[in-house]
Amino acid sequence: MRRRPNICDACVRLQKRSNPGAETSLDRWIPYCDAFPEKVPNEIYRAGFDHRNPFEGDRGIRFELRPGGERALAAYESSIALRESQRRDAQNAGPGQGGG
Repeated sequence: MRRRPNICDACVRLQKRSNPGAETSLDRWIPYCDAFPEKVPNEIYRAGFDHRNPFEGDRGIRFELRPGGERALAAYESSIALRESQRRDAQNAGPGQGGG
């Protein structure tokens, strides 16, 4: 199983440490960084929050593109655009407009 791309993948600050309590391959590593030394919040690492914007508790430390991180950032931005498009399509369909 693969996780969705996230902005952390392209960030110079991202570090990971082993998670001895991992239950799945997605939990094998604990992501952390200068902004979140204990653990990057799931809202950023899993849910797609764009950490170029302020996030509670980040102490003013934000995303910084790592050298060579352009492809990872593009993958993240594409995944966010796709999710937004799917969300808009679902809202526009509305109840009772699914056909049938």
